[in-house]
Amino acid sequence: MLLKKLINNLPEQNKKIVISGLSTNSKKVKKGYIFFAIKGHNGNGEKYINEAINKGASVIVCSNKFSCKKKGVIVVNKKNIRNFVSEVSSKFYNLKPKNIIAVTGTNGKTSVADIYYQILLLNNIPVGSIGTLGIKYKNKTIKTGLTSPDTISLHKYLQILKKNKIENVIIEASSHGLDQERLHHINFKTAIFTNFSQDHLDYHKNMKSYLNAKLILFKKILKKNSNIVIDQDINEFSVLKNIGNRRKLKIIEISETIEKIKKLYLSTNSEFKTKNLAMAFIAAKLSGLKDNSLLKSFEKIKDVDGRFELVRTFPNNIKVFIDYAHTPDALLKVLQSLRQLFGKNISLVFGCGGDRDKKKRSIMAKIASKFSTKIYVTDDNPRNENPNKIRKEIVKKINSKKCFNIGNRGLAIKKAITNSEQNEVILVAGKGHEDKQIYKNKTFHISDKKIIKNVKFKIKALNKKKQNYLQNKLLLKKIKGNINIGNFTGLAADSRLIKKDNLFLTIKGKNNEGYKFIPEAIKKGAKYVVSSKILKKYKKKTIKVKNEISFLNQFAKLKREYSLATIIAVTGSAGKTSLKNLIKNLLKNFNNTYSSPKSFNNHFGVPISLSNLRFEHKYGVFEVGMSKAGEIRNLSKLIKPHIGIITNIGEAHIENFENIKGIAEAKAEIIESIKENGTLLINRDDKFYNYLNKKAKLKKLKVVSFGKSRKSDIFPLKIVKGNSFTKLFLQVINEKIYLEIKNINIHNILASLAVIKTLNLKLKKIKNIFKNLEASEGRGKIHIISRYNKRFKLIDESYNANPLSVKNAIKNFNTIKKEKFKKYLILGDMLELGHKSKKYHEELSKVINNSNIDKVFIKGEKTLFTYKNLHKSKQGNILQNKDDIDLVLSGLIKNNDYLMIKGSNATGLNIMSQKIIKGLNVI
Repeated sequence: MLLKKLINNLPEQNKKIVISGLSTNSKKVKKGYIFFAIKGHNGNGEKYINEAINKGASVIVCSNKFSCKKKGVIVVNKKNIRNFVSEVSSKFYNLKPKNIIAVTGTNGKTSVADIYYQILLLNNIPVGSIGTLGIKYKNKTIKTGLTSPDTISLHKYLQILKKNKIENVIIEASSHGLDQERLHHINFKTAIFTNFSQDHLDYHKNMKSYLNAKLILFKKILKKNSNIVIDQDINEFSVLKNIGNRRKLKIIEISETIEKIKKLYLSTNSEFKTKNLAMAFIAAKLSGLKDNSLLKSFEKIKDVDGRFELVRTFPNNIKVFIDYAHTPDALLKVLQSLRQLFGKNISLVFGCGGDRDKKKRSIMAKIASKFSTKIYVTDDNPRNENPNKIRKEIVKKINSKKCFNIGNRGLAIKKAITNSEQNEVILVAGKGHEDKQIYKNKTFHISDKKIIKNVKFKIKALNKKKQNYLQNKLLLKKIKGNINIGNFTGLAADSRLIKKDNLFLTIKGKNNEGYKFIPEAIKKGAKYVVSSKILKKYKKKTIKVKNEISFLNQFAKLKREYSLATIIAVTGSAGKTSLKNLIKNLLKNFNNTYSSPKSFNNHFGVPISLSNLRFEHKYGVFEVGMSKAGEIRNLSKLIKPHIGIITNIGEAHIENFENIKGIAEAKAEIIESIKENGTLLINRDDKFYNYLNKKAKLKKLKVVSFGKSRKSDIFPLKIVKGNSFTKLFLQVINEKIYLEIKNINIHNILASLAVIKTLNLKLKKIKNIFKNLEASEGRGKIHIISRYNKRFKLIDESYNANPLSVKNAIKNFNTIKKEKFKKYLILGDMLELGHKSKKYHEELSKVINNSNIDKVFIKGEKTLFTYKNLHKSKQGNILQNKDDIDLVLSGLIKNNDYLMIKGSNATGLNIMSQKIIKGLNVI
């Protein structure tokens, strides 16, 4: 290329000099090259001008006047040589891809770049990536050793990519590269700012200088109408927004895209990974891809090399991850994510680099100490510093009881693995994909990934039973210290529910002391007794505690911490148990699933249920009830769900609240304890939807709505009622599905599908299961009854009753098309309604009068208010005694008729219903 095309204002005799190459390294200069003598942090290129001339340089560019004795060599003086190198390089390598994207920030650059690269490859679009992992294109990887390559190489490779017909390229823009003007004179269409936190203060000296280096991309390099992709939740958002507005750049926030991703992908994904996905998604969309193509790609995206990468899983569920985290913020985020996904049992292997920001060592040590159970401090890249001194600076900020100082990185990794226990997660942080370690002037080849893969760790794989034994004994040891005890399984506080090898907890009941049932519990197979009182005969089998309830809560809390299950918690005024059972029946088709038995939803039931979670359970489904404010808060703190569900808000237990808003506030307490980045599923048809949605958004939870409203994320497109089945045509976020169901509440169907979708499970797998599912006992299950020499259908809704559940039951009953049969309702009192009881019972008459129910029979004092307001034609009778039921029905009910029994459990209707179902006398 002629010199005049590269440098302006040259004497005429110099314009036609042919330039064959560019270099800032005198040793790489060849004949016809331009040599740029740059003054750097560690050296002065002007010292090597003569060497460059001797090697054939035609042009020397320097900042000081240089007298060249050799004829034919041109000297050009420039004050800002770095910028000039960039300008000349852009002209010499003038071919560039059309769509070049820059990604900068402290953490996440490599992940965003690699995800973008993968997305385009998955959609068969030629793409290139330049950054920490090297220069990648067409299944090639060229190692550069720098996040942002030197200016000349960068422009050179952009031309190579263009010649390879690659028009989409993403470049990692490091603060060093920006400060040294390596990325100037590149026409970026989009720039991404991931985040900002402490790093590189050895170079930038302070955070202000560091941020200003990042902002060069936006203040100087980007051209008008370019795009800025940014997380609006970071502190630097306002600064970038002001720059963007001033320079007429288009600002794109990632919040909307995050919502889109969260609706479609695993709720338990780490927040930083979701944000990386969102940024890559937007960049890919700006590159011309459609939403559908992008979202389909996400399922196939692989872990980025050395970033939150699971390298190996050993027996007994010991997992080893590597991550490039070498800043305080990055280490914090990855440890928090591991905790969120796998619990607190985390071991960490890490160190800090030499000749770099020394202030971050103590900060990282404190983070390690807070979020890890065992810490192995080792060497990173000591460079010119004493490695022992670096480790000591870290170790002194860590509790010595859980810290191991092992300089040899390979030995530290092996020690962490061989010292691990059941369910432990090991994070090896700091080097990620890197395969070199620098000690002064020596460079050693070492790969964390290869070390982990080559560790020969002989560990006996335990079966599930032994794994559970180990875990239970570990938890008991944490509560009671070094107690000598044999193997035991779960826990029960009711001697009637004892299973072999259980712990029996002697909790005081309403009528009896729990210790009185010790003999019965031992006889039924209890391995040990947990009690504050010791019976002499069973002393050897008794674990003495001061307070049984305190022990129960401690055990449940620890069980939850050590469980790797994804936890779902269901609350609401009606339908909790039915929905819990439905979710369990669906999830067990995917993996081991546990749910709280019966209606174990109070301060006894919840911790007992949690205590019986087992090692192998992948999913846990728990029901959360309440009668007063604050109860759901306390129970949710124990459960710590990944997914919370609020079925609806109704007047259950209204006697303990001023109004229904108070009930909504009490149900909303579950939101407080949903895990970070978790999901709340809400009924869109409920009048408190907006209130609950706002509460969830304030906690930055993903919200998925379900309901008949078409504004819902999950809603019915069409409902076709039949005699045996109801046909449902449903929109489930981005999928359509057809189901056939029996007598299951449609809102529960929608909520259960929301769970499946949130967990990123395949809807097709459970499509045909609904056809065989029925409502739970006492909660709408239909029984065929042979009685009074007739065959009729009994809808058993006798387990509980509140204004909302009764209205829902009547409305569902009304949807059954009447043919040659009649419908009868036996209605019992709704309890715990306080001074508004009369009003709520009277209101039921309106619902019944608007239904196709033929006759209503009541049992109880409160339902008299309902009965008096019924149409005369619907008034059946008032049932005074138990035998009235058979007396009335025997002369009334015919073949194929329907009978529904609805009332609070305490009214006794549930017992009567069960007797009818079992063919027993009601009396």
